[in-house]
Amino acid sequence: MLNLTIPAGTTHLAAFFHPAPSGADRPLLIVCHGFCGSAEGGSVFDLAATLQERDLSLLRFRFTPQRCLSQQVAEIGSVVEYCRKHLSTRIALLGRSMGAAAALAFAATDQNLSGLCLMASPADLPATFRVMLGEDYERLEQGQAISVSYEGDMIHLAPDFIRDFDRYDLVGAASNLSGMPLLIVHGLEDDTVPVEQGCQLYAAAKNPKELLLLPDHAHSFACCAERFVPKISGWLIRQVFPTPPVI
Repeated sequence: MLNLTIPAGTTHLAAFFHPAPSGADRPLLIVCHGFCGSAEGGSVFDLAATLQERDLSLLRFRFTPQRCLSQQVAEIGSVVEYCRKHLSTRIALLGRSMGAAAALAFAATDQNLSGLCLMASPADLPATFRVMLGEDYERLEQGQAISVSYEGDMIHLAPDFIRDFDRYDLVGAASNLSGMPLLIVHGLEDDTVPVEQGCQLYAAAKNPKELLLLPDHAHSFACCAERFVPKISGWLIRQVFPTPPVI
């Protein structure tokens, strides 16, 4: 694993590169973590190891914490640009939760990506954050900044965080992927982003697309890598980065 620092506007993002065994310019999966998640989630190491076994690379990075979707989309753009210049020209994105929303919004504007995987992805960000924040969402609507504890983390949000949602039509973005291979992974017991939202994105997208629904599975993907890592790695090999036939 290599530690990297990627320039992104006026800041820099910490990133961690798990290279393919055979060396430079192998296909690369970039992982975008969720709103209160991190680049250090346990399952991402399982995914990295599995991809390396198949001679694929993985890069995970840290978003600037608790910023609006527009900034996350811009940061993905900076990471993709860096990777195309220094690591690989064949790139797929994987995002979880809000990171999936940002990855989807970016992918709809960059048709040079090889594929997109969305895990627990919202189709409706206002509805999702109303569930997450409860009455604090109403305070944001009223123009107040908030500081609340969520899943053990203290989060600080300004009203612009939710106003930025108006800039994005995620269902429309799914329909504009123009044939980019898409895999949607969603838990049937997800109370934060109900599975109906993932199904809505799937219905809007064009082929080739695949849907993996996980029974008895909620919003987190920690400690259950065996339920989705084989599917994701198989999809990458089969649909996104297929090996050219030997002539």
